[in-house]
Formats: sequence, structure tokens, C-alpha cells
Amino acid sequence: MTNIFVEPINIKVELHPKETIKDGLKRAGGVEIETPCGGNGICGKCRFWAKEPNKILETPHENITPKDALNGLRLACMATPISDTTIRLEPNYKYTIDSTHQNHTQNYDNGQILSVGDFSSKFEAIGEKWFDQFGVKNPKGIAVDIGTTTVVVALVCLKEGKLLESALSLNPQVVHGHDVLSRIGYASTSKGLDEIATLIRDRINELIDEVCKKSGSKIEEIVDITIGANTTMLEITAKIDPSPLGHLPFKVDILGGTNFLAKEQFGFNVNSQVKVYIPPVMHAFVGSDISAGLLCAPDFFDNSKSILYLDMGTNGEICLNVKGRRFTTSTAAGPAFEGMGISIGMRATGGAVERVEFGQAGNLIFHVIGGQKIEGICGSGIVDFIAALLETKELDSLGKFKNKVLGELKVLVGEAGEVYLTQKDIRQIQLAKSAVRTGIDLILKKGEISCNDLDKIYIAGGFGNFLNPISMERTGIVPKGSSDKVMFCGNASIDGSIMLLIDHTKRSFLEEALYDMEHLQLADDPQFMDNFVKNLNFNL
Repeated sequence: MTNIFVEPINIKVELHPKETIKDGLKRAGGVEIETPCGGNGICGKCRFWAKEPNKILETPHENITPKDALNGLRLACMATPISDTTIRLEPNYKYTIDSTHQNHTQNYDNGQILSVGDFSSKFEAIGEKWFDQFGVKNPKGIAVDIGTTTVVVALVCLKEGKLLESALSLNPQVVHGHDVLSRIGYASTSKGLDEIATLIRDRINELIDEVCKKSGSKIEEIVDITIGANTTMLEITAKIDPSPLGHLPFKVDILGGTNFLAKEQFGFNVNSQVKVYIPPVMHAFVGSDISAGLLCAPDFFDNSKSILYLDMGTNGEICLNVKGRRFTTSTAAGPAFEGMGISIGMRATGGAVERVEFGQAGNLIFHVIGGQKIEGICGSGIVDFIAALLETKELDSLGKFKNKVLGELKVLVGEAGEVYLTQKDIRQIQLAKSAVRTGIDLILKKGEISCNDLDKIYIAGGFGNFLNPISMERTGIVPKGSSDKVMFCGNASIDGSIMLLIDHTKRSFLEEALYDMEHLQLADDPQFMDNFVKNLNFNL
């Protein structure tokens, strides 16, 4: 047995022979280190520092420089200590303080949803139903958004149609990979499915408790629940084997537009008679989060208009309405837009560069969340930064640096820190933006229209809400000349799920409106690869 002392949480963990730091910390210490690649030594994100480098063998990786390796930088998924020693974690972990699963999440700040307002309520007819069924005079509803990266829970007063409280958290499943395919792979065994489902169920129950306590509400007052989530998250939370989602013919085993018992099917700690409503699920990769979100783009259902709806995230879902003809598709954008796989990439938390703009002197101004020292750059900042490099011609349309030193470009920002992107970082963004742009191009082709024919382009998603339309056009995420058509609708999944709580007529409306939605399988289009290669380039 080998003992390691873990800073900054000051615990001691005993490791089994040949057990990695990652596995030992999780098993014995209640510490889960974020591993976007699922712990396969690929992504290089599960970093920690060995205080005595000679006691933990090096873990070679392209993102660890020889100098950092000498100073003790290691990967937790590969490292096994030689003898007792001390390590220091980077802010990339979740530490379970006690057996009640009260998690202290180091790498994601809890906070309020900013985009949700009050909604008109149609409570009259429903009110008596809740009282008759549950004996509740002041019924509450819970809206849940289960994203691949984050989880949001909102508590709503059904009587007044008002948001009472909300809370968000990192999806604890990130320890098993950042993308849905990694999660599907982990959940392919009964043991893996049980573990990964328990993670998300526990987190949602914690958030439900949190919003109830903050608002002075009781769990017993909850009478209705809606969930917006991608199809993989839905099935895992419901403990349904998601394996058929990972290969042709991409079979969906959870039925959308349906009610389920919340406690029995999803393990939520509410009255056993409370039901969960799942909005329509359009495809294996277009889930109830998208159908709920479309309610936040009301003219999407206007048969006199042509509207494009794009949810920007790890999974890029796209919907198109062409005067009553409706199409949907999805594209694997990957986590690069959320800072994963980028040298100094990070999520949108304190210390992240979120916006880049030109100053009056032609210099670049970096806006940092919290106004503190720069620790990294998040997705919206990355897109802005690349747009600025294109504008100054430091970057050409092929994504190559005009002047580079060891394949990277650095911008020093004095005492505030530095911002830089490597050639590899640029390539990761090119792959992500090409996936999204190719999806847009091919769905427009399917609808037999051009971007000029669109009335609006709605951008949804927590990341998408902070993008600059001009930077989106400059980098080629959206077509040339379309930035003035871009509108943002925030985290539409949670907002739409709230609407479905307080106005039940919207449930049947969505089910009918999306019944004949046509799905486009991008990989089957003979022009997919040509378009993808072309879209790797940036707009100039």
C-alpha cells in the first residue's frame, strides 16, 4: 500500500498496488478528477502536481512540457506513486465531503439563472387537479435541464407562473468523459449504468433540495416535473441502457411526449405519484432539450417565415423551419468551444477571458470574468480572439499563424497574465466550427433555401448566449452576411421546460407541431466531406 497526502483538501489516501492516482482518489478519498477522455490518457486534462517528482514516474503527454514534467506535472489517470508522497490538485476535481453527497464543486460556480423571467400562467383548471390529487394548495413545479456539461434545476410557483429559485451545477458525469459517446460507452454495462445514473440522480436531488430550502418551499409541494435533456442524458437518468444510441440504426428507447412516474423511473425524491413530462424526442441526437427550447423561438412555428435554430454546445443541434416544412439534424462539435482540449481553455468561470475587443489604439482588450487575473480563456473568448487574429492578419484563412514561435502565438497582458493559442488549438476550433457550419449548410440545402432567405437565426445554449455575432460570422460559424440576423435565446431548454410546466397546452402543441419533423443524417449526404473540408477555413 502507498499513502498520498492530497493538497489543498488535506486528506490522506491509501492506494492499492498499481492503482492510479485517479482511481485511488475516487475509491478511497471521495475525489473525482475531471477526465474528458474518460481516463484514457488522451486529453491531458486530469493534471496534478507531484510535490516530490522523483516519487511519481512521468506521464508523457504532448501538453506536458519537459520543464513541467521535471517540476512534477503528471496525469492522474496514468500516474502511480512509487512511495508515500504528497500531491497538489489543480482546480479540476469534485470532492465529496460526507456520505450525504454534499459535493463541493471546485470547478463550477453555482448561481442563478439570469434569463428566466415570469410567464403567464394558465392555472385555473389545473389548480383543482393538483389539490384533488395531492392536497396541495400552493403547488410547485420543477423544471430540469440535463446538459452534457451542466445541470440546471428551476422551482416554479404554478399558481402565479413565477420562477421562485434556480440552481446549477457541473454534471458530475464529466468524470466519465465530456461527450455523449464516452458516457454511452461507460453505461454499456449494468454496473456502469447504475453508477453513472446514480451520479446524475443524486445531483438533481441535491439541487431540488437546494431550491426548496432557498425559497422556503417543501418537497411535498412539488406536483409536476419537466425535463429538457439530450437523448443520452435522458436514458441514463432513467436507467435505460443507452448502447443502441451509439451505433446504427441509433435506436431511441425512451418515449418523448410522455409522462413517467418521477420516483420510480428517475429516482427523484418526490411524492411517488408525481409525474415527469418528457417533451418530444426527435432523434437519438436531438432530444427533449431542443423541442422544449424551440418554444423560446416562437416564430419557428410561423408558417410564413424561415427560421434557423442552433443550440451551441458539445452537441450542435440544428432545426430549420421553411414556411411550415421542418427539418432537424445534429453535429458532433465536441468540447473545444467549451474550452476543453485548448491549451489554456477553461469553462466560463472566474478568471476566464470571455470577450476580446479592439481598443481605440488598435490594441486587444481582454475582458475577464470577475475582473481578476487571467487564468484561461472560455469558448466565447476563444471565438473573439480568433476573429481578432484574423482581422489583424496574424492568422490566415487556413488557420496558420503569420509569425509563430514553436507553433504558438502569445499575447502578454502585463501583470494580468497572458493569453495564447497554439497551432493545435486553432485546429481544434476549426474542427468544431466546421462541424457546426457544415450542419448549417446541409440543412439549408435540404430546405432548398440560402442564408439570405432566412428571417432569423436563433442561437441557444449557455455557451451560445455569450457569443458575438460578428465574431461568429468572421470565423465562419455562420455564413457571411448573416450576423445581423442572429438572436440569442439563452438556455432555452430550461426556459422552455418552465413554459411546459405552467401551460400544459404547450405540450400537445409541441407534440403536434414536431410530429412530421424530418431528420437529416449528415454523414449520409454525399456532399458532407467536401463541405466539411471547405468549412475548415475561416471567412476572410
